[in-house]
Amino acid sequence: MDGQQRLTTLSLLFAAVYQTLKEKKEEMNEEQSVELINLKRKLVLRSHEDQFRVLPQIQNNNQNDYRAVLSEIGVISPFAVPLNAGNRRIFRAYRYFKARLSGDGSNARPITETLEFLERVTQASLVKIEVASHADAYTLFESLNNRGMPLTSVDLIKNKLLAHLERAESGKVDYYFGRWSNLMDYLGDDYAVQERFFRQYYNAFRDPLKTIVNVPVATRSNLMKIFEKLINHDSKGCLDGIESAGRLYSVFLDRTEDESLGSIDKPLIDLERIQGLPSYVLLLYLVTHRGTLSLNDQHLADIVNFIVRFFVRRNLTDTPPTRDLTRLFMAIIESLISKNGEEVGDLVKTQLRKVPAADEEFKHKLDGPIYEENYGVTRFVLTSLAEQGMTRVVRGLVENGK
Repeated sequence: MDGQQRLTTLSLLFAAVYQTLKEKKEEMNEEQSVELINLKRKLVLRSHEDQFRVLPQIQNNNQNDYRAVLSEIGVISPFAVPLNAGNRRIFRAYRYFKARLSGDGSNARPITETLEFLERVTQASLVKIEVASHADAYTLFESLNNRGMPLTSVDLIKNKLLAHLERAESGKVDYYFGRWSNLMDYLGDDYAVQERFFRQYYNAFRDPLKTIVNVPVATRSNLMKIFEKLINHDSKGCLDGIESAGRLYSVFLDRTEDESLGSIDKPLIDLERIQGLPSYVLLLYLVTHRGTLSLNDQHLADIVNFIVRFFVRRNLTDTPPTRDLTRLFMAIIESLISKNGEEVGDLVKTQLRKVPAADEEFKHKLDGPIYEENYGVTRFVLTSLAEQGMTRVVRGLVENGK
């Protein structure tokens, strides 16, 4: 169902109004108290006190956070507030509304003004449009949104993919929607991350995909064109591929754990801190094909650690330029044919050693005002040096039996 975000937001507004009025219950007359009861029924059913009318999606803790809000205002049974709920959207939206309604001190809104505001909100109209199939729903969704904010490339990819799967297997569209939701759970809510994943997916696996869509490199402008062809060719295969890659990508984002990739946890954190995200193209290929490439834990850790060092120099000197990084890592992937084990790491290191700035330029940058010119790199270098120093101290204490 489209509109869930709007309904959830409206429900949170009702929750904030309810709590605001509840705090002034002693000041309310009988007629006003009835409005408080009516407002509660907009949040939970009369017949089932703990069954709320709006049911947010489970993903990203939305449902539990929403349950905690309703518990906090006392309309359902007590429910523990999930960890970090205050930093997520449900609680932030509720507290925003509550702060605007309550004010503070002399700015507190009178009961009559709050009730007048509530009356205006409840006059809003809810339009229900029923369609025959999910495919029609996605078409309608595109048409409606075309009159407001344009859909993102990821939205369009989802709509086209699910519409194709609906036509292929009409009885399983909810199953496929669940798999898409899993993919979004892997990637998180940040659209920039989602879009980057789809670009890097194609760029990492371009070689086998170029028989379907022969685009040299995925960019923001051609992303929908690429996936439109992939979906038209094999919608199920497309979903299988991006879902599998998304699970691995979530390890890079530190959103999930994979025991087989545990050895690169620390290097991946360093890579994110040094802003080495363009290399995810190469890493996605390596971890996906680590079996056929005969890469063990140590091979992967060595490669990621080397890429971290590469980005320290690269980000301080701006050489090679940002526009060349994606093609650089794609070229390395193309060179890996017939390589395995240590040969893979050797090739990666050889290729990356060809492109950075010379030692003289790197030294010149290090001698200059690097904190002013590149705060991120400076912070990473100083943090790394501090960590290495602490490691040496601890090792010395252990060796000396202290």
